[in-house]
Amino acid sequence: MARELPPPGSGPAADPIIQQALDQASTPDLPPDDEQRLLELGRTAWTAETTGYTQVRIQAATARRDTTAPAGGERTQVQAVVRLVWVGADPAGTFLDGRTAALHYTRNGQGSWKRT
Repeated sequence: MARELPPPGSGPAADPIIQQALDQASTPDLPPDDEQRLLELGRTAWTAETTGYTQVRIQAATARRDTTAPAGGERTQVQAVVRLVWVGADPAGTFLDGRTAALHYTRNGQGSWKRT
């Protein structure tokens, strides 16, 4: 049975519950090393993109194959999406948790991923 998500504003103690819900939303389909590398890349990229925000914290993250990517002929490169749930205060000062983001990557070669 799925756990109920914590109410907004529950703080860092709610992060493991949010991570569990995100994990249960899709089945892992990447090799563990690729998944870990993509999670690192996604967290780093998102932290850089939110420099105008304050109190930024990534609450949960998953990395999966991108099954929504358009198939242009034969796919020779693996595509992946890193989904994040994060919290932060925007430049106007509005503090919200449960914000979502999706970052897309294409595998360029042995262990190399490029954000697309």
